Amino acid sequence: MSKENFQEDFSEEEDFADFTSDLNENINDIRTSTDRFFKRKLITFCIRWTLTLLLLYFFMDSYPWIKYLVYAAIPLGILNLVMIFVGRKKLNEKLTETEDKINSI
Repeated sequence: MSKENFQEDFSEEEDFADFTSDLNENINDIRTSTDRFFKRKLITFCIRWTLTLLLLYFFMDSYPWIKYLVYAAIPLGILNLVMIFVGRKKLNEKLTETEDKINSI
């Protein structure tokens, strides 16, 4: 049998290029879906804290213990907001790092 019969239809470079382009496309899909996820988290954060601050404003004079609740709730809200932004940044860094590793192969 000749060597020509065993030759594949596609070369390995083409297969690898297709594979890496598929991986990069999947990474871009992941990046898009995580951006939507973090946008939704930020919107729910804003709605939740708008309602919280309105309720605190209306009931601050009625209940004296609410001011202590503010001292606990505000730092936790700020921490939550920071975690939203830091989580998005870290995830995007990981995705970029993974994409760079794939492209460098």
